[in-house]
Amino acid sequence: MAGLEEVLAQELIEIGADEVQIARRSVYFSGDVKLLYKANYCLRTALRILVPIDSYKIHSADDLYQRAKNFKWEELFGCEQTFAIQSTVFTDLFNNSMFASLKLKDAIVDRFRYKFGNRPSVDSKNPDILINLHISNEICTISLDSSGESLHKRGYRLDQNEAPMSEVLAAGLIRLSGWDRKSDLIDPMCGSGTIAIEAAMLANGIYPGSVRKNFAFRNWPTFKPELFKQVEIEAQPDVQTPVRISASDILRRNIDIASKNADEAGVGSLIDFKVSDFKFLEPNSEKPFLLFNPPYGERLSSDDTTFYGMIGERLKHHYTDATVWIISTPQCLKSIGLRPSRKISILNGSLECSFRKYELYSGSKKVFSTDIAE
Repeated sequence: MAGLEEVLAQELIEIGADEVQIARRSVYFSGDVKLLYKANYCLRTALRILVPIDSYKIHSADDLYQRAKNFKWEELFGCEQTFAIQSTVFTDLFNNSMFASLKLKDAIVDRFRYKFGNRPSVDSKNPDILINLHISNEICTISLDSSGESLHKRGYRLDQNEAPMSEVLAAGLIRLSGWDRKSDLIDPMCGSGTIAIEAAMLANGIYPGSVRKNFAFRNWPTFKPELFKQVEIEAQPDVQTPVRISASDILRRNIDIASKNADEAGVGSLIDFKVSDFKFLEPNSEKPFLLFNPPYGERLSSDDTTFYGMIGERLKHHYTDATVWIISTPQCLKSIGLRPSRKISILNGSLECSFRKYELYSGSKKVFSTDIAE
């Protein structure tokens, strides 16, 4: 995810990955099969883990077909399994990614027909084997997707509000904020509870894989269930002193949703949920740490200006000696009226946002602004 590459690289280093290299919207690394399983199970800020199986230059659509037809697909899956292809294409050789996917699909099917007189079926919704095709100019890279469904789908979200934050983005923001995983954390506009849930999981060493059970690599003929079981056992959390996490929202429906999601994630007992309007919410610790995602649209209205002005006034007068991180659009954040000590540009879906830190003090301590790539 754009803006979280360095966070993901650090996560990979922590789980033992080798040759970690940051690229645009991706991070490359190397490791053994156990690390592949561990990456899927443990990483909080990755969307999918791809395993490159072939890379070559092409000068025409037929080059893609011929090379792929000669590839030994039968060593990776069988006729009785289903497959699908996801393509990303940046080249003049193909009019669109769908045409590239079709060429690769034809090559795979023809390979199986040639070898066995039979072919696997395509299932675009729930395939056993997911193949990733990436073409940039003349370089074609084919990979096996070891994750299957995007890793942001942890499996704990039973319900959601109208604009839920991605689990991966929430986990990334928590890491970017530098939260020490020990001090109290407050999300005063929690929505469906994603930030609070991801914070509770992080602080207590609970990995996303403990909730989600479905990974594409489990359908591979090379899958080693004993090795994966070992990864699960080693990833069990240590006994820790629970961190106090508070989450509130003005809507009862959101709190009900957030509480159910937290229970499904196994952290319901670690989060204090309550219905509350931030306009009246008082801090529950001497040095509160707030991290939240206020509502916002793509265009700033007069109501948005008033709302963000209220946030700024509330923080200024009631949250002294607090560290506050807020993600929103730069336009909305201007109305807060506080000077940020740090700014980080990040995408929330397709919307360009800013993640800003406000350090609030009682007294007259000056705050200097440090902008980062905005």
